[in-house]
Amino acid sequence: MRHRRWPLAVAVVATALVVFTAQAALGVIKTKTGKGVKATVAVTETAASTTSSLSFVNLPGATATITVASGTTAFLLARFSAESACYGGGAATDWCSVRMLVNGGFEFDPPSGADFAFDSPESGSEATPSYESHAIERAFGPLNAGTYTVTLQRRVLDPDIVFHLDDWAFIVQSIKIS
Repeated sequence: MRHRRWPLAVAVVATALVVFTAQAALGVIKTKTGKGVKATVAVTETAASTTSSLSFVNLPGATATITVASGTTAFLLARFSAESACYGGGAATDWCSVRMLVNGGFEFDPPSGADFAFDSPESGSEATPSYESHAIERAFGPLNAGTYTVTLQRRVLDPDIVFHLDDWAFIVQSIKIS
């Protein structure tokens, strides 16, 4: 009787490994549902700025402070759009990345880090600026009542890349859950 359980146990463990591996490979889908926009903060900028930083740095001015009202929970919805140019470098794996953080340390969903390509130098074929419109939208929460600071950061994956952003809008909304 004991020997018959081994194949079953092995099958259960193998199935669990396949499921967990598939989830890791495919990512995790998260759904956030709200009952309406309770607050909106919009920050815009028309002055161009560039970076060639290999680590994430704040985009000057791209900070929004938003409050979740007392007695409620909410999630934050953030959008960023900009005229972008990502040029220089040469490898097919080079790109320019952005991310959004809550209170300086928690990345919005999906938390992709530098794996998110906001723009790219087309494997080095863009040696000079080629201006295009690009956008990102992310969600974070649930959050309890309180005041939250949302920042947008940017970086490049090759020090020979220049990441230029201009004429941008950064919009953060508080969406009531309960």
